Amino acid sequence: MIKHIFESRQKLEMGIYLRVLSLVYLYGAVVHFANLLGFGELSWREMPLSWKLGDIFYGVLDPITAVGLWLKTTWGIAGFLLAAMSQIILYLGFPAWFVFTPEHQQTLWSLVIFHLISLGIFFSLSCSAFKLG
Repeated sequence: MIKHIFESRQKLEMGIYLRVLSLVYLYGAVVHFANLLGFGELSWREMPLSWKLGDIFYGVLDPITAVGLWLKTTWGIAGFLLAAMSQIILYLGFPAWFVFTPEHQQTLWSLVIFHLISLGIFFSLSCSAFKLG
């Protein structure tokens, strides 16, 4: 099954989807780097520790994932799965670490929904490639 998921990247529809996801993760990397440089909602010194750690971790993971997805590599897909699943677990399991205003709550839920939808599309394209190919 896992081998098939990684082999599905050769299908046209999956290749297009991986390139679109790559652009999304590149945008995420830019946001994390902007936060690290103090251009976010709060300066680096005022940021909660959970935000700092998230910006550092995803600031490294997102650009690597973006390149890997663009090139349709196994490590790009693994990075996508790691980023999406870890954010879902963090945001649903420990929301108090990230939410300090109603706007934060809305952003958090938007990210959870985005990751659930992106994973759903990924696995559905992967399964359709398995049935057809």
